[in-house]
Amino acid sequence: MNYNQNNLIPVIYASEYDDIATSFLENYCPKALTTPMAVPISDIAKSEMGLNLVKECLSEELDIFGVTIFSDGMVDIYDIEKGVYESRFFKKKTVIIDPYAYQKTNTGCLNNTIAHECVHWYKHRLFFKMQDLVLPRRAKICKCHVSQLPTETEEENIMEDQAIGIAPRILMPTKPFEEAAEEFGVKVGGENSMVISKLAELFSVSKQSVSIRLDECRLI
Repeated sequence: MNYNQNNLIPVIYASEYDDIATSFLENYCPKALTTPMAVPISDIAKSEMGLNLVKECLSEELDIFGVTIFSDGMVDIYDIEKGVYESRFFKKKTVIIDPYAYQKTNTGCLNNTIAHECVHWYKHRLFFKMQDLVLPRRAKICKCHVSQLPTETEEENIMEDQAIGIAPRILMPTKPFEEAAEEFGVKVGGENSMVISKLAELFSVSKQSVSIRLDECRLI
């Protein structure tokens, strides 16, 4: 894989997202590449990747789904009871998930958030390692917001685009997803609400993610 030599962000084109997702599953859950199933992304994160998943409120506005921590240090956490932000120490390889943010959605959103953070750890560690050498005083983190608006820097935009594109492909790998969709009777240009609900339940993802994936696979 090629990396931008200025910032060590991997160069990944949208056409390669399925390949990256396949590589991820070959490493951590090969069965998901042949069998339509809910990818055990939480178990993969904890047992296979060694990530520590914790739940904390990340923002007063509840607009941050998750944070991946790449180096030991202080991270701002919002105390709902006190109504203030507090800096707390976290070790690297910690993924903080905001339960208040995803409770507004569903379990499928939680799984996508975990997969999203896994992609950051899987592909973006070198970028944050470089940042730690330059600015070592605070924890190096990647914040993933509820809204997919442009982030503060071009580097963050690139990494977010990659994680947003790859995470659903990990949870719904192409071949088994297409097989399940056809088995459930998906119809191009037809009424597919029941199919979408069944796929969302099978893969433990949101209906919105299923609809997007069906469109990507040209099945609707």
